[in-house]
Amino acid sequence: MTIALSAHPALNPLVGQLADALPIKGLYYPASRKPNTDLPFFSDLPAILQATSPRVCAFLSPYADLHNDVRTCLQSGVAVLCAGPVPKADQPIATGGIHRGSPLFAKALQQRRNPSFAEPVYLRLVAGAQEPGLLPAWWAICRQLAFASDLLGETPSQVHLCANRHGRAYQVALTATAPSSASIQLVVAPQPAIAELTLLGRGGVISSSAVHSGIALASAKGTHVVPDMTTPPAELAWLRDFLEKENAPSEHSGDDGQALLSGLRRALRTRQPVLVNL
Repeated sequence: MTIALSAHPALNPLVGQLADALPIKGLYYPASRKPNTDLPFFSDLPAILQATSPRVCAFLSPYADLHNDVRTCLQSGVAVLCAGPVPKADQPIATGGIHRGSPLFAKALQQRRNPSFAEPVYLRLVAGAQEPGLLPAWWAICRQLAFASDLLGETPSQVHLCANRHGRAYQVALTATAPSSASIQLVVAPQPAIAELTLLGRGGVISSSAVHSGIALASAKGTHVVPDMTTPPAELAWLRDFLEKENAPSEHSGDDGQALLSGLRRALRTRQPVLVNL
């Protein structure tokens, strides 16, 4: 069983971790310059498919021609796994769900289900886009919305989007109200190392930050911290789950993803908050 990866050069550290644990035979990205990687690199998709004969091609980064490359893989009999929604997708594929392999999500969900936490009132997530450009910022906000929806156990029917850019650095803010009336605020920043979570409930607060050593639940009974030991990236569990179970990860991002992309473009063009129906 072999895997071909497609990833932006900014994800080289992640690619290295995945290559150490999985049978990844090649790296593809439509770039003219070879990234710093020990994997065989290809800037042409048919070339990597011919050279590695992969069973699966996993796309970790979005780019303008992604939908055509996905179609090429499927027509070649190669299964496709995508870290986010595909622009202009014309057929169903396995997308998203990476957060379910994240220790942060697992610990937050465990604490969220603690009876002392009670009902959620307010959720704030801050994450960094892993690469420059509009499409990576779009994927980041889609992933944040999927994380929020799974953590709360509900998905808002509409959201408000604000977006700004400086060169290829994008800042995105999403606000929404869940069906239970919990408030949701999601932020995507151009700094990839940012990762913050705050979930306020009627009985306590769950919080986590990239600078903390774990995730904490503060309530009337005191503060309980779940340590965050050195763990593999969530993408590793995501890939293994697909390979071993042949599951198509579900994501709140089919038509919703396209609606969010359209909303982001409108917000950037008008420089005003825009309403997006999901």
